[in-house]
Amino acid sequence: MRARLDPMFSNYVLAVDNGLSPNTKDEIIKIPNGMLVPYDDDKTSLDHLIKYVFHNIQEYSGNMSTMMNQAILTPKNSFFNEIYALLIQRFPGEYQRYYSVDETIDKTEQLVMEDFLNTLTPNRIPPHELLLKKNCPMMLLKNINPSKRLCNGTLLICRAFDQNIIDAKIVVGHHMRKRVFIARIPFLPNVDGNSGSPFKRTQFSITLSFVMTINKSQGQTLDYVGIYLPQPAFSHGQLYVALSRAKTGSAVKILIRPGNRVQSVIFETDTNSREDTLKLFHSYYISDALVKNANPRYKIGTYEYDWTLNTRTLIEDVEEHDNQIEAPKYNIVPFTYLHSYKYSTQRIYFLAVAIQIKPTKEITTEFQQQTIQEIYLIDER
Repeated sequence: MRARLDPMFSNYVLAVDNGLSPNTKDEIIKIPNGMLVPYDDDKTSLDHLIKYVFHNIQEYSGNMSTMMNQAILTPKNSFFNEIYALLIQRFPGEYQRYYSVDETIDKTEQLVMEDFLNTLTPNRIPPHELLLKKNCPMMLLKNINPSKRLCNGTLLICRAFDQNIIDAKIVVGHHMRKRVFIARIPFLPNVDGNSGSPFKRTQFSITLSFVMTINKSQGQTLDYVGIYLPQPAFSHGQLYVALSRAKTGSAVKILIRPGNRVQSVIFETDTNSREDTLKLFHSYYISDALVKNANPRYKIGTYEYDWTLNTRTLIEDVEEHDNQIEAPKYNIVPFTYLHSYKYSTQRIYFLAVAIQIKPTKEITTEFQQQTIQEIYLIDER
């Protein structure tokens, strides 16, 4: 066992795995205080967890061995993306962005579904937007060429970028220091209630290795382990896997984020699944919603975050004596006045229903070539 150098920690991990008291009672697991990162707020506490695990991440590009033996583990892909964005931002160097090509299997759904598919990151599938930097540690997500050790879980260091190729070096095993070239490959995610429609994603089969889901970490031994639990509910089997990546109890830090309650205004119209709960331009307290930085490519106006509400999300009315958030204000142009803005470049807001959306096309005007899209609207009233 990895933790044989620390008998107390070894006994604790085994007790967690077997669900034995006093460490486990009624599916509630007691975490030793020495392993916990005190929760102040999301930003401060995550900073403390990152500093404990990685110390000075700016220096890692010159010490590959140290970098490959430290990681933050988290139970879900959605939490993985949160840590991924923080770590790659702090890693030294310039960004390289790679966007996937997402295609619906039913070609008639492509125009309607493409933007939605870009927001999905199914299990064992690389994200739509892949952020990398030179010398950052990576992990393969799929078997590409097992005979050359290009298989699921292989650890790599990124050496250089091209538009369609990533130049990398294997850093573990018999093929250590071998130079390899990674190309984009197609993925076919499993269809579930989140994706709805079968689709194909073409992207590089890699992710950062200094943050990973707990399931992906199985089989690894790490010098420092950070465990990020945004949701208190957690199975002891998964916690056992996360804890057992470490050699000693002093090498583990766990951040548990309590259920936060924040106030928000509902202003989007896509609230069909919550039509009995949410009203437009009303203020609510919302707990246990997934909040992440908005994708720059799809950000609306000045809004900074995307919100995802699910069956666990708790929504409460704001009490009358509490200050209500001021709802966004729009200067709505009546549908019948749109002709007045025919030659205007001013941004306007109006209410209408789109009954047909045609693909974009190139046209040549008197002055230049432009891309246009025809959208047929009717008055919402």
